Amino acid sequence: MTNAIRFTVGAEYRRSGLHDQYGGSRQAGISPSAKSPVVLLFTGESGKQYGYLHDGFRLDGTFWYTGEGRHGDMRMIKGNSGIRNSAANGKQLHLFEQTRKGFVQYLGEFAYLDHHEERAPDLAGALRKAIVFELEAIGSEVDFSPALPPAAAESELGRFWSLPLRQLRDFACTISSKDEMPLKRKRTVYERSEAVRIYVLRRANGKCEGCERDAPFNNNKGQPYLEPHHIARIADEGPDHPEWVAELCPNCHRRVHFGADRKSYDELVAANIRLIESSQASC
Repeated sequence: MTNAIRFTVGAEYRRSGLHDQYGGSRQAGISPSAKSPVVLLFTGESGKQYGYLHDGFRLDGTFWYTGEGRHGDMRMIKGNSGIRNSAANGKQLHLFEQTRKGFVQYLGEFAYLDHHEERAPDLAGALRKAIVFELEAIGSEVDFSPALPPAAAESELGRFWSLPLRQLRDFACTISSKDEMPLKRKRTVYERSEAVRIYVLRRANGKCEGCERDAPFNNNKGQPYLEPHHIARIADEGPDHPEWVAELCPNCHRRVHFGADRKSYDELVAANIRLIESSQASC
């Protein structure tokens, strides 16, 4: 097993410094390293000029990342194959987003889950086949706006809103096997992600799990608005766990990422969640 390489989620890095230390191409969006067990992935607004229109988190917590290739159909070669074969090659996928010229912000470590093809323009504006990778976050920050509770008649996952809380937590702790076929694993990841998301929202019950105040406002469905925060890396492998996800008000969420006391406040949030979860059955 390769030694894990650690970055700090939310921290800003000089891109040239990353390559000085870990190797890889300094220009490519997908940058496999010959000297380190990593594939560095870079996303940002500049990619849109190359037809990279789909990068971003989805409501199931996966991150869709457009493959490389500026002209014509994308092919499963070079950096694209580096993503697909990352696990087999013992490579970690680390994702960064451009913030300003020469600097990137770390979004987290991911694992290849699946990919699909879409029609998208190339650099010349001609439509071509584009590869879109579906990446699974590995215990990293997945800060996407929470989906609204679906009605049971509208979604089979609507049952998560009516299950007893302890039973929902048990489901949220289910781990998908890496030996499962990709489509089955993707389904398991999606269902478990929904279970974790709904469980922590129900657990919070409209109160911030940091400052413990009521949510500052309701969303357009009249529900208390809180944002998911992933406290820390939960393990070297695997998806998120209820014990490491908190629902925070927007103010506390920004504080835990950008405040002068962000580290100590993150530890305080973690302590709050441990106290809350101590009353629940362990997984």
